[in-house]
Amino acid sequence: MKRYLQAIAASLPLAFTAAAAHAGAVRSVTLDAATIRSGLIKTRTLRLKTEHAGIAAYGMVIDPAPVIALRSRIVAARAMLTLDDANLARARKLYHSGGNVSKASLQQTEADTAVVQARLKELLAQAKVRYGTALGTAIADDGAPFRTIEGGRSLVSVVHTSVALDTPPSAWAKAPDGSRVALCPVGSASRIPKGLLGQAFFYTGPALAIGSPLAVTLATSKSFTGYDVPATALVWHDNTPFVFVRATSRRFAMYPIATANPVRHAGTVTGFFVPGADLPDRPRVVTSGAGLLSSAVARGAETSTNDD
Repeated sequence: MKRYLQAIAASLPLAFTAAAAHAGAVRSVTLDAATIRSGLIKTRTLRLKTEHAGIAAYGMVIDPAPVIALRSRIVAARAMLTLDDANLARARKLYHSGGNVSKASLQQTEADTAVVQARLKELLAQAKVRYGTALGTAIADDGAPFRTIEGGRSLVSVVHTSVALDTPPSAWAKAPDGSRVALCPVGSASRIPKGLLGQAFFYTGPALAIGSPLAVTLATSKSFTGYDVPATALVWHDNTPFVFVRATSRRFAMYPIATANPVRHAGTVTGFFVPGADLPDRPRVVTSGAGLLSSAVARGAETSTNDD
């Protein structure tokens, strides 16, 4: 099959034109009608899209067991305090009404209640000190982030070294299987993981193995417009990447690509995000047969570039 295509490339009536009116002019390849009808060349019309710039960060899926255990201790301490408050109220009522409660007994009940109150305050403070205000409050009050973690989703610690941010922005991560997963911001972390420097945030995400390292991208307000160009459309000529764009029914213009950021799916590069300025509006990019056109360019064959 490879030899067959090479033979076709050598014999097709292609025309390569270097429009030398000025440096960097768009060059083109023209095919005859028979080649077009052969179906060797296929195109796809691309639509302009907007992508937001991101800040690279390091993430780690952390063990949620201490978070859940802390919540359990807080719940137990609150239940104990409720019981002690009721006992204290009853003891005070009996004491002041001359019931069978001595002053010493009342003082002991008051002291027991104060100890439980102090223990609860300690646990609430511990939640914020260890996990930051946002997550600490969620742990204390059974907030949405805690319910998410308790429900089996991951708790992710994210650290970045860029300019300090007021709040955790939207983020996504590359999962161990190569897929892209969205992370939901929780809040600032009060501690930076050992061995790291920067600003730390907590996020929740899909269920992932505890200890999994994640390459995280934090969204920023900067955005770029461009096209998702399929990987099969990119060809190289003179150490420069190009794509072929259908200009007319038979002519294909050759556009150099200055910037191409890989687009991955399940760990595989499936295309490249190309700035909109590099290509014409709504380009009909060659997705199959680009190598054939590139072969014609390499041969430097020149014929008429008149449009049909």
